[in-house]
Amino acid sequence: MHCKTLRTLFLSGSFIGEGNLDDDGMVDHDGFQNLRVLGLSGCEITGPIPIWLLKLKNLQSLTLDHNRITGSIPSWLGTLPRLFHMRLHDNLISGEYPKQLCRLPSLVYQLPESQVDDHRYEFELPVISGSKENPSLLQRVVSFLPPMIDVSNNNMNGSIPTEIGQLMLLHTLNLSGNNFSGNIPTQISNLKNLEALDLSRNALSGNIPSSLASLHFLHDLNVSYNDLRGPIPTSTQLQSLNASAFEGNPKLCGAPVPNECRPIKGIDAADKKNNHDMDCGHQLPWFYIFVVLGFIVGFWGVCGSLIIKRTWRHAYFRFTDNLQDRVYMMMTVSMNRMNRKLRG
Repeated sequence: MHCKTLRTLFLSGSFIGEGNLDDDGMVDHDGFQNLRVLGLSGCEITGPIPIWLLKLKNLQSLTLDHNRITGSIPSWLGTLPRLFHMRLHDNLISGEYPKQLCRLPSLVYQLPESQVDDHRYEFELPVISGSKENPSLLQRVVSFLPPMIDVSNNNMNGSIPTEIGQLMLLHTLNLSGNNFSGNIPTQISNLKNLEALDLSRNALSGNIPSSLASLHFLHDLNVSYNDLRGPIPTSTQLQSLNASAFEGNPKLCGAPVPNECRPIKGIDAADKKNNHDMDCGHQLPWFYIFVVLGFIVGFWGVCGSLIIKRTWRHAYFRFTDNLQDRVYMMMTVSMNRMNRKLRG
């Protein structure tokens, strides 16, 4: 805890079965001030992600994969100013993807030139080659690690936040093996440096955004086993992928899957009906306007005159009375003639 100049700490595969990373004694320590790489994968760590990691302001790479970490991803992880490589896959993490994690400074904007040299320090990793008695040393550069966020194979849920499009410098995004639902946000197409995107084995629905075709560096895409539908966007990269990258989505169509995109009759009929209604919508208002105008003119042309002119009103009623008497007389005469014929 007091190693203030330590830059790289790999403890992967250690402390098997020793429980969680308690904050006791760690929150108040002043060590690890220059720690850049922390590897704690495969240690059977339990409990939540410890808050003392918040003090590692120079941390660039954090690997906590293949443990038994529970709880949600803390929002404060998104405040670590230099973190650009994070692997939390194969744990028991739950909850939604925090929007704050979409604002990691090292994935949103480029570091200033004054910090580049310090950012690209070197360290040595022993790699066993041949025999244990004669291991070779492989020199690494931490900045050669891909800008990555991997939270696959957990129990996360909710929708993929649209804010994820802010991670402009991200190269690899893996959200597979969770319970994410909703649509694939079109904002992912803002990730112009994205090379690998894995959204497989979730509960995503809707179409694959056509804007994904604009990601020219994307050479590894996997959206299998969701509930996606519609045509696969047309681009050189997507059509060159294996069909297995889209399997488990029977409603997807177009290359490279064998399903051809065909117009659906029900949809076509509905479209035609809508178009017809729209066309009628431009004509029907004029028809109703003419009917209303005709009624107004006819009604007030007759009734208005009768109201204004008293002599016309008297003449009108005398006319209607005479007409009524004539009709009555004609009906009476006709009935008498019919009766006489029947008797005769």
